[in-house]
Amino acid sequence: MKILLIDDEEGILNLVRMNLELEGFEVVTSATGNIGIKKFQDEKPDLVLLDLMLPDLNGYEVMKRMQQINREIPIILLTAKGQLNDKLLGLQLGADDYITKPFDSREIILRIRVILRRINQSKLLNENSENKIEKGFIKLLKAERKIFIDSVEVQFTFREFETINLLIQNINKVFTRKELLEKLWGYDYEGNTRAVDIHIERIRKKFKMHGNAIQTIYGAGYRLEV
Repeated sequence: MKILLIDDEEGILNLVRMNLELEGFEVVTSATGNIGIKKFQDEKPDLVLLDLMLPDLNGYEVMKRMQQINREIPIILLTAKGQLNDKLLGLQLGADDYITKPFDSREIILRIRVILRRINQSKLLNENSENKIEKGFIKLLKAERKIFIDSVEVQFTFREFETINLLIQNINKVFTRKELLEKLWGYDYEGNTRAVDIHIERIRKKFKMHGNAIQTIYGAGYRLEV
């Protein structure tokens, strides 16, 4: 698995790279946003660790440009302690997760391995199930990882795709926020319920006129109705 690490703090860059390489990961590094974007395009990493505070570009802008290249690559943000608004904005813009500085390298490795396991599980499930699912206004192609809303292809991130895939195969089933965290994130973390709410709201916006198809069941969770 190839990981792109973008951070302008040399000490963090070297420490995280060393620990990731000891775990068997291939690591590509960058100390700036512009170089990071170019390496994202050229190196085609499987996952990105992105610091929000970079000397040339805002981390959010870096993430936005990366998503324009490939929305399927999971992005974990590295944020300063206590910057809750930064974390929530990152989730709103499509980040898969965030880790607060200062952090333990073991935490990063845990988060990466969880995401890797989710990716592998998704591939296995998709290989052993029907490729095309059509329900109402949604058409989902698993192998191609494409989703069409009213016959128009809409771009979704890795975790958004997995969420829709889960919901569309369980029409009218209510999922609690805890269940969604376990099934889609694979672990619990600070601010978890807010992260789920933000994630669902992003999907609703991409559903456009069908946003209400994902129903909020107050005191319970969410369900898809089509």
